[in-house]
Amino acid sequence: MITGMHPRDEEIWRAIDQGRRAIDWEAWFGCPEGAGYLSPAGHQVTARAVAGLTAFFNSRWLPKAVVPSPAPGRASDTFVGLGRHAPVLQFMDGAAPGAWVEAVRWWAAYAYLEEAAVPGIASVKRDARCDVTLSRFLHSQTQARLALMGAAHGLRVELEPAKASGGPGDVRIGPVFIEVVTFAEDQKFQDYERFRENVRAHLFALDRGRDIYWEGDLPELLSGGDFETWKKRTEEAAQQCAALEAAVDVLSSAGRRLTVHPGTAPQGTTLTGDTVESDQGRRLLSKVHGKCAKTAGAGTAWIWVEDHSGLFHFPTPFAEMSLAAKTDALADLLGPLLAEYVHVAGIVVSNAARRRLPLPPNEDALRPAAQGFRRGLPLDRVRETIMIPRRILLPEQTSLIARMCDAEANALDWALGKLGVPHGVASLLADSSTPQRVSPLWTP
Repeated sequence: MITGMHPRDEEIWRAIDQGRRAIDWEAWFGCPEGAGYLSPAGHQVTARAVAGLTAFFNSRWLPKAVVPSPAPGRASDTFVGLGRHAPVLQFMDGAAPGAWVEAVRWWAAYAYLEEAAVPGIASVKRDARCDVTLSRFLHSQTQARLALMGAAHGLRVELEPAKASGGPGDVRIGPVFIEVVTFAEDQKFQDYERFRENVRAHLFALDRGRDIYWEGDLPELLSGGDFETWKKRTEEAAQQCAALEAAVDVLSSAGRRLTVHPGTAPQGTTLTGDTVESDQGRRLLSKVHGKCAKTAGAGTAWIWVEDHSGLFHFPTPFAEMSLAAKTDALADLLGPLLAEYVHVAGIVVSNAARRRLPLPPNEDALRPAAQGFRRGLPLDRVRETIMIPRRILLPEQTSLIARMCDAEANALDWALGKLGVPHGVASLLADSSTPQRVSPLWTP
């Protein structure tokens, strides 16, 4: 269901849209009056996160990140869809608390690493401020997340550690040296995602002042006059639905059906985007192959691929596979690189784009050549991680990474405790039913 903003948030975002106010983290999170899902302690954490993220990135970063000016030839490296993460811009009913927790996760990682004076955090901060691109943002996020996971295990962590060949690496966790690869969406995915955001914003505007909701299929990628025609038809459908209190269909040129209904959306109502085709396997193999080659002088290293390509959650054959089948498929695809590059101790591919409530139970897939993990992260993130280690070599490092992946759900509460929030995420939500799971592999 697409819901309206609190009037104060509407006023703020109208000013942003009209250029009378620059976007900032306060607007990003939304006003306290519009965040009824938070407890008093949650509102206090919001204020700390606003101040902390502003200080970490500086006040000029977010406007550039949301409305980037890409350099020639780097159109794919823009912040397409960054608004999807803002709690105040969550159009689907019940999505705001999960987005809020995810944003707090960003703040908590950076805040803890700075407070603990983790070596290299100043370099990560400088790079994030200076390089306002999607690839840098995702890279910095992954570095901070991995460092936090290691610190939560009581291990010494270092960001931007020196390589054997000189120059900085990405993360060192105890004895494990990690090089990070961020695998972003194909340009075709980015183009459609930008279009889908525009469609959702348009439907959101049509909902204001009307007791209606939308379900069904968002249109295929439309441009120029075709998109304007489709928008006009949805405007007419919204008016007709509200006036007659009857459902109205809107068909796209390709026959994709979007329906507007009177009333409030029942639970499970969805809006589904079009399928965009791309050879993700070939792209992934090429990306990891390049990283293996570039790190040949770094000494023994793990390659950590943080997937933001849609590989795990878009409607693709791979996304529909079981965890065991995904683990085998990635081992078959990437395993041969371990034979080609003897300095690579293993390859990890991880994705947490899926959101689901209630969270699914933990799942493990121990396969002959790899190991898969599915873990629910507070509040509604599902992370799937597949680890492909070099056989026999460095079993202690393999075990360490496995324990980190297994216990990642505990890292945020651990960081919050270090930051003076002793009762974790559950204490920050007004009505939290987040289950507390204790993993048999968790060691404090």
